[in-house]
Amino acid sequence: MWLRLICDWLGGEFARLRTTINQHVEMFKADNIDRISDLPSARTTVHRLFPHCMILLMLRWMDSQPTSSDRQTVDVSHCEDASHRSISEAWGHTELDHSYVADDCQDSKLFSFIQLILEFANGCLVSGIAHVLYPRLLQAQL
Repeated sequence: MWLRLICDWLGGEFARLRTTINQHVEMFKADNIDRISDLPSARTTVHRLFPHCMILLMLRWMDSQPTSSDRQTVDVSHCEDASHRSISEAWGHTELDHSYVADDCQDSKLFSFIQLILEFANGCLVSGIAHVLYPRLLQAQL
């Protein structure tokens, strides 16, 4: 039951971050329009586009070992809905850390996968692979 409540709450929190993420994507595209064949690494791109809480979730889900400081930066948000309020109260925190951080995890091989997953989940395409796969996936659903 707790996991279901947490997932419902976290999905809502992440959905509210889309506007901010899209702003970061637009700035990233503007900054790199002339460097299309020489884009920053997946790790750098992920850190520029997505909040730390999303990155940490993906790293933990993919069984990576974030540093001890990474674990301390994620808080749980206060929610309006009473069913979600108990999650926040149980953990004693009041807000989700939506910050963007410069460093994260020592295991950089996962960042290419994390970048694609977060691009698809947020509907913000940056990488060439995402631009090719996303329309194909949408077309396959029709």
